[in-house]
Amino acid sequence: MNRIYFILVLALVLLTSCQRDEVTFTSFNGFSVTDESVIEMDKQFLIWADQIGDVSDATDPSDPEGYNQVEGKSTFMQMFSPLINMLTYGQVHQVAGTYTSQYKGQPIILSGKIYAPKSGKLKGLVLACHYTYAALTESPSQNATLSALLATAGFAVVDADYVGFGVTYQMVHPYLDKEATARAVADLGLLARPFLEDNGYTFLSDDVYIFGYSQGGHAATAVQEFSESQPNYSSRLKLKKVFCGGGPYDPKVTYDVAKSNDYIGFPCVVPMFLQGTIYAQDLPMTEADFLSDSLLYQNRFKQWLNSKAYTMDQVNILMKSVGCDKFSTILRKEALSNDYPKNVILFDALSRNATTTYAAKTPMYIFHSTADDVVPVDNAYALRRSFEERGVDSSIIEYDFADYGSHRSGLLRFHIEVLKKMQKL
Repeated sequence: MNRIYFILVLALVLLTSCQRDEVTFTSFNGFSVTDESVIEMDKQFLIWADQIGDVSDATDPSDPEGYNQVEGKSTFMQMFSPLINMLTYGQVHQVAGTYTSQYKGQPIILSGKIYAPKSGKLKGLVLACHYTYAALTESPSQNATLSALLATAGFAVVDADYVGFGVTYQMVHPYLDKEATARAVADLGLLARPFLEDNGYTFLSDDVYIFGYSQGGHAATAVQEFSESQPNYSSRLKLKKVFCGGGPYDPKVTYDVAKSNDYIGFPCVVPMFLQGTIYAQDLPMTEADFLSDSLLYQNRFKQWLNSKAYTMDQVNILMKSVGCDKFSTILRKEALSNDYPKNVILFDALSRNATTTYAAKTPMYIFHSTADDVVPVDNAYALRRSFEERGVDSSIIEYDFADYGSHRSGLLRFHIEVLKKMQKL
């Protein structure tokens, strides 16, 4: 009976969650409320605007019926977001805001969300790194995420929108670009404490934790490396522990496994990574050097990704509808060869974004399901091997590698395990 009641309550919450209030942003920089909810772009960033199609109703221009075929699909987290709100209601405050960071050497206004327990007493600060999104509505500032549950354990949680989401949705998302992501998360972390203290919260410790799964796992290690190596950050972010799960720590490993198996769990991440890497690192190439004609036709892949109107599930379905659901059908034939000249540049970019090139100083909990169907567990093995080769103290690293099911099953297990650990602190 309890199970049936729970299902009915969940169904009711989901049905009543269709209406979403427009997000109002607070300024984390100066603590003053602002009516601005879009970025004030510098002229140098206007180049990104031409990557967006003319979207009014999110209809695929190359297939007018395409969006209707996937309209009813929602992402894993969009389905759970109302439940998260229900579980945290009455316990957690949440506020969306904007702040100043840096991207490609220039200042930029980014956005994100801060969760804090209503008790006003904070055990410490958690820098949450989100998993991969494709739609604007999925970004942390717009949508409740599982990270909010950590606030119920007594911690303040910052959940930054990566570049290309939130108020910067008009920009190409630099997918797996470790420097851009690390700086965005760390900068919001620096501002969270004074913002919360200015609003009546009290920190019981200076402890800072980093947390992330999937793309967020890669981001968590990127934030750790960035914070530990930058004196201005290491002196202000007192890292206590890093929790990372299911991360593509070495993108080249993921590439090699996908090519060998001719399988990619989320097909949309291939054009997402290619586009983001090319623009973030200003590589001398274009997506046309790699992607199949089916994706290049009428720039449909840009429409699907850069409109930020489609969820990952929707983009995957649309890619499958044009025959691009395998690694070998997403890329051009010549791009599948290691001897392809453009691959030399691409593989170098993949290596630069790997987070297996540093020696961790902060204790870590590293989780990965050996049955992960999206991010190969080889990534976790590569991270462990890298730490061993660099002489990292094995006593500070806890590895949790076992068959926890699929990537999404692993996500839930990881969050539950970390929540248990945080509740004991």
